[in-house]
Amino acid sequence: MNNNFDNEASNVLIKAKLEMLDLKHPYVGTEHLVLAILQTDCDIKKRLEKYNLTYINFKKEILNIIGKGNKKSNFFLHTPLLKKVIENAIIDSKDNNNGIVTINHLFTSLLDIGEGIAINIFINMNLDLDKLYDEFNEKIYEDKQHIKRKLMAEELGTNLCELARDKNLDPLIGRTEEIQKLEEILCRRTKNNPLLIGEPGVGKTAIVEGLAALIANNQVPSSLINKKIISLDMATIIAGTKYRGEFEERMKKIIDEIEKDGNIILFIDEIHTLIGAGGAEGAIDASNILKPTLARGKIKCIGATTTEEYKRHFEKDKALERRFQPILVKEPSIEETKNILYKLKPIYESFHNVIIDDSLIDSITNLSEKYFYTRFRPDKQIDVLDEVCSKVSINTNNKVITFNSELQRIRDKKETYIKNNNIKKAYELKLKETKLKEKNENNLPKKVTINDIANVIYEKTTIPIYEILKDNKKSIKVLEKDLKTKIIGQDKSIDKLLNIVKRIKLGYKDNRCQSMLFIGPPGVGKSTLAKLYSDLSNYKTIILDMAEYSTDMSISKFLGSSAGYIGYDNNQYILSIIKDNPNSVIILNNIEKAHPKIINILEQILESGNIKDAKNNNINFYNNTIIMTATINNKKNKIGFINDIDLNKSELFEVFPPSFINKINDIMLFNTLNEGQIKLIIKNELTIIKERYPQINIDIGKNIINEILHESNYDIYGANNISKIITSRIDNLIIDALIDEKKEIKIDSILSK
Repeated sequence: MNNNFDNEASNVLIKAKLEMLDLKHPYVGTEHLVLAILQTDCDIKKRLEKYNLTYINFKKEILNIIGKGNKKSNFFLHTPLLKKVIENAIIDSKDNNNGIVTINHLFTSLLDIGEGIAINIFINMNLDLDKLYDEFNEKIYEDKQHIKRKLMAEELGTNLCELARDKNLDPLIGRTEEIQKLEEILCRRTKNNPLLIGEPGVGKTAIVEGLAALIANNQVPSSLINKKIISLDMATIIAGTKYRGEFEERMKKIIDEIEKDGNIILFIDEIHTLIGAGGAEGAIDASNILKPTLARGKIKCIGATTTEEYKRHFEKDKALERRFQPILVKEPSIEETKNILYKLKPIYESFHNVIIDDSLIDSITNLSEKYFYTRFRPDKQIDVLDEVCSKVSINTNNKVITFNSELQRIRDKKETYIKNNNIKKAYELKLKETKLKEKNENNLPKKVTINDIANVIYEKTTIPIYEILKDNKKSIKVLEKDLKTKIIGQDKSIDKLLNIVKRIKLGYKDNRCQSMLFIGPPGVGKSTLAKLYSDLSNYKTIILDMAEYSTDMSISKFLGSSAGYIGYDNNQYILSIIKDNPNSVIILNNIEKAHPKIINILEQILESGNIKDAKNNNINFYNNTIIMTATINNKKNKIGFINDIDLNKSELFEVFPPSFINKINDIMLFNTLNEGQIKLIIKNELTIIKERYPQINIDIGKNIINEILHESNYDIYGANNISKIITSRIDNLIIDALIDEKKEIKIDSILSK
């Protein structure tokens, strides 16, 4: 039987049992049904209050006439009269509500029978039963008469004006000029179809929703009063049209209904999808079906599309383009965006149960503008506002989690008892649930902090927001110590590197990528320093050997293939990888071997901080650091191979264009390593070897360092050969000892090995 009742009616019948239990009566009667109805927040309760029929008054009359029982009953028996009321309600519902019983059916059935304790109490309260019956019986048949088939456009679409009346749309802030232009075009006699054109996220749809709110509040010109804005999308219209002709028939029916109605304004977001929609072989698409009607001005249609899609689709179809009047929607300014966030702040605070200080609105706006450079205002700022509120609201402590788990357990158990018709147990759990809610003290709103905003931006971009973090000075000192401990003999270059790092960490850098050129002989630590800096700073490291980019054809590996060439759809080119990792250290080894075209591309990146790839995507380098390494030999001398000598840029100009050199932030000379520095490097490498094998005692003789020194040819190769010699001469001996399960090994010499 319960399947014939809607949710409200089912809940009323359950509440009637709880009322019977509360009054300790031995049966469930019509008086308990009325009490349950008066306890439910519904339209019928409000209408009965006009007759001074309230829950408190009616319950007082029951206590005066019947009184309260002494013992709770373990059974829930319906009186014959209540059974009859329910049966009549079911019969009535089949005539006017497809067999679904509502509270109205139950109450009207009670009045229709006209007897029982509830009716007697009504009479004692001097209620006019005839008037009550006429009002509620008439309401049922009014509802039946007013049930009429919706227009297809309303069935498939969304009524924005109705959403605005129900306060289900966010308010529109600003955009007065665009709204006025929209109204002017809609009030034209012909070609009254505005087309909103703008970048994604600038607020095109919000403008239409703002107009819907104005129409709902009658704050529009007289010709737009009582209009309805119906939002349609092509996917919904196409869905289910399996056979040829079904789509055209549906489109034609929608257009005819809108013409006859006369009060509908059609809104099609992403209106470029009209072109080609439903256009199977031998069929015409949606745009061609719509063109004649739009030209006659029989219907009003608002469209919204991006600038790129407008150029790609609309400008090619001149007949469709001339039927729409374009309205350019530009990004709001920074101040306008802040004003939008200030007005939206209470909505997000209420939804997420958080508190946001006004000062944080400025931080959200400015930080979003700085780090989300590929998106548009105000969408990116609203996105951060919503996500940071969500992040804070779900960051609950263990106490709250425990409370929620206990509350859910009680609710689940209560629902089980209700399904099993064990009302007594359900009533006990209801009381327990109420007490638990009263004890809960963790419903206080949580406060959003600047660090929450920083974390959200970091998670979305992988870019740490240095300027609001507190431990940058400490991290710079730690980085300096680690670099100078592990990189021997290049303290001046490390100091220059740290000067750039300070600007990055403290947020004082300009809007260009930071770039460095490491110059020195082989094996002095150029690539090692770059890699170590990246690792210690926890950056994503992208390493390229520029010897692989020595031909003019290699430019496609950097920018991607141009349209029409093989590999155009392949996204594994360098700029694509950098786009996916906006906070990384890009190490370009052997930059002197790169083709001049690659050097020209790098020059553009160093100058402007961004570049477009072959697919016209803008790749931003603002938060990347480019470190280039070069080994440049000159007939006169070896650049940077001599200590304490200034770089002679004229020698660099023989290898690189002057314009390229001048755009590099700093050029660092790496000194040739002397014998003492090489020995220190060897000693550090041997220490690492011992730490790598803690399970064996390794005793290395005093002569080993000198032997490795002479074997390495450090005057030619620097420190490059040291790792090779240690691996082949010492590492292998240790591994053999481990295989033989030795506990210790003594290595006195490597010359005979």
